[in-house]
Amino acid sequence: MTTQPDIDALIRKTRQYEFVDGLRDLQMAAIMAIMGAFAWFSLTLARMHWYVRLILYLKDTFGSWARWINGLVYLLILFAVLGGSLWIMRVLRRKWLWRESGWVKPVRWQVPRRITVLSAVIMLGGIVLGLILLSAGKVDMSFVLRMLWTATGWGFGYTLIGMGREIGLIRYVWLGAFGGLASTAVLFLPLTFGQTAIVIYGAWTLALGISGAIVLRRASTAIRQANHG
Repeated sequence: MTTQPDIDALIRKTRQYEFVDGLRDLQMAAIMAIMGAFAWFSLTLARMHWYVRLILYLKDTFGSWARWINGLVYLLILFAVLGGSLWIMRVLRRKWLWRESGWVKPVRWQVPRRITVLSAVIMLGGIVLGLILLSAGKVDMSFVLRMLWTATGWGFGYTLIGMGREIGLIRYVWLGAFGGLASTAVLFLPLTFGQTAIVIYGAWTLALGISGAIVLRRASTAIRQANHG
């Protein structure tokens, strides 16, 4: 008697293939690091004068287009990191990680739409909660400013949890839960708006970087063992 394959389990296993080598974790860590660097450069008093001088220089050079050019440069850097990391991942996988096991083309969008929508709702809900507490006199404006970044951490944490459950990777569930708790703790620290952003992005960079390094080392060990039979 022929047993019918579990199609859902097969699809889930195929989608896991994109994440089992840790490179996606390292890619997300790199993106978080870029965002943290931008926050350090543009939102902290220590570097604010450099940022203001840059804006004034761009305004003198390009006129009213300066604010758009500044944002465009940031987006170009972000997309360059994203595109470069995808190229590096493709090279490493074709020539090393996936050389014997075969190539699987990743789907264009890994996160289901419903998870993305709920993540946005959680983020906006956190901001609305901060504003409600402010209007009730329970918190001050600095709390609301910190809540902007904390809510961002909540939204990204939920994205990881939802994606981990969707494709059956428990490490993303733990990463999302850890990130959400860490983001909540930042609310009660005496940090400025810029410092809160740096801490949030730094924590995500560290967590994703450690996760990616551990998983990549595990994958490379398995490859070496297979090659030595």
